[in-house]
Amino acid sequence: MKFLTLSLFVICFHCDSLAQRLELFEKRELVSGSDTLPYRLLYPVDFNPAKKYPLVLFLHGAGAWGNDNEKPLKSLPQIFLDSANRKKYPCFVLVPQCTKQEPWVRFPGFPNSIATPDTPTTSTKLTLELLRKLKNDLPIAQKQIYITGLSLGGEGTFDFLSRAPKLFAAAVPICGIADTAKAKIYKKVRLWAFHGDEDTINEVKYTRMIIASLKNAGGKPKYTEYKGVKHNSWINAYAEPDLPGWLFGK
Repeated sequence: MKFLTLSLFVICFHCDSLAQRLELFEKRELVSGSDTLPYRLLYPVDFNPAKKYPLVLFLHGAGAWGNDNEKPLKSLPQIFLDSANRKKYPCFVLVPQCTKQEPWVRFPGFPNSIATPDTPTTSTKLTLELLRKLKNDLPIAQKQIYITGLSLGGEGTFDFLSRAPKLFAAAVPICGIADTAKAKIYKKVRLWAFHGDEDTINEVKYTRMIIASLKNAGGKPKYTEYKGVKHNSWINAYAEPDLPGWLFGK
């Protein structure tokens, strides 16, 4: 890392081994009835159970779905592993894993419609249940729960906000798609969205649409669009020097 200000949210998949990530993050699962949610949990550095800490929920993309409880860590932004960052922004980091059959969100009528069902997917339902449990079990600052995700995880970020708008203090969705009809539900949540204007997987128009809908509903979202960038806009987004201060600032 050449500059600390730039390294805070730099995404880096190969600067540390998967084995190191697996060692840092506790391997857990939530069992609810006949359903199971694999997840990983990182504790704050120098953890003190007498203190309250923020929690960041990271939603992976489609390339990491499954039930191995490992692949999501490969796409985790390096901010959560860098020792300097962990000291400056101590927090819990929650990394659940969805399945292909039950992704973070569905758009049944896509591409003709971007409406989402009233009922969440099993993976999303379980993750929200897990968050409620962790809030009771761990010293989490109730007003400092943040959510971020890329690609499918960006879509999931919007969907989670529509289902639990009062749970999250801020959100960072990247290159996702959202149900614009539900923008009014979470218009008050601090939100900074990102997208590349040459994205051929999730077209940039979708983030433009949700940002417009949030503004029309009275919200004040931030939006950064990268010229000439394709689907991997998360590389640029997590390298934004102002993002850490914006996310953890309130």
